[in-house]
Amino acid sequence: MGEKKRKQADGTSLKSADDGQKSTSVGRRSTVSVAVGASCIENAQNLELGTLLAGQIARACAIFNVDEVIVLDDGPSGGPDTVSAAAALLARVLQFMETPQYLRKALIPMHPDLRYAGMLPPLDAPHHMRATEWSAYREGVVRENGAAGGGSFIDVGLEKDAYVTRQLKKGARVTLCLGDEADVLWMDGWEVYKGTLVSPSDPREKKGQYWGYLTRIAPNLKALFEECPFKCGYDLTVGTSERGEQTTSCSLELTPFKHGLIVFGGPQGLEYCLQNDPWKERHSEPSPFFKRYLNTCHDQGSRTIRTEEAILISMAFLQPALHKAAS
Repeated sequence: MGEKKRKQADGTSLKSADDGQKSTSVGRRSTVSVAVGASCIENAQNLELGTLLAGQIARACAIFNVDEVIVLDDGPSGGPDTVSAAAALLARVLQFMETPQYLRKALIPMHPDLRYAGMLPPLDAPHHMRATEWSAYREGVVRENGAAGGGSFIDVGLEKDAYVTRQLKKGARVTLCLGDEADVLWMDGWEVYKGTLVSPSDPREKKGQYWGYLTRIAPNLKALFEECPFKCGYDLTVGTSERGEQTTSCSLELTPFKHGLIVFGGPQGLEYCLQNDPWKERHSEPSPFFKRYLNTCHDQGSRTIRTEEAILISMAFLQPALHKAAS
């Protein structure tokens, strides 16, 4: 079949981004979150290798349609309201990788932690669209407000800005619905696309289209569970450990869930995380904090499995059960 194309007002064509993306007519309301122990970054010998490791984690999460990535600051606490260097590096690289390339200059400030981030392979996620692609949804950044305080001009990575009738804060990241066909307007002397401000979850909930992940830092297990961004919290929690329950992927059954959370420790596992956690008085080992505590690679041929490897192995292992249990 030929490529679908959208005509711009000047007659040039934009290829439909839907041609190369997997979306369904039925939306997906369930979410999957992944928490990763930041101590895996401390194991890296230098900044370049730490950045590469963080990039591998970002790509693994995007491959498996993860909607939220939590950096679990699992090392010894440096005091209240402090974040370890490893957690800060991992979070910065995760945010850098998730941000569409055309928005990075406006949204990601320069920082020494991002010195090597530009060398990482891109996520190439559905919301990372090229200037030659058209999609009903697009990420953008507020460039400026309209004349006389009316509306906002949004940079969406196309030749023309998009325009919304609401006045928004300059520099804010937003998700717009531009429609299946371009609707071109003249506004303040500029040719713009008509856009509608929507929730970042709209592409997932209405079209089943993966739309990147949120990033947050949790200083401990308490914050990991209690600061969940979803109203009803996580109703499925899975911990991963070599000391966990052994089962096969095809026989694994999970309880129905709306918001699932899978937690990965650092090189020393979730046991190390609990040693440095305020909740260590509750239980002597991590398994009681989770509905399921699984060993997803019990036939391993290496004495150790690195965190970035564990994410790929475990998410592939859990994928059939997660799809079946998602509600």
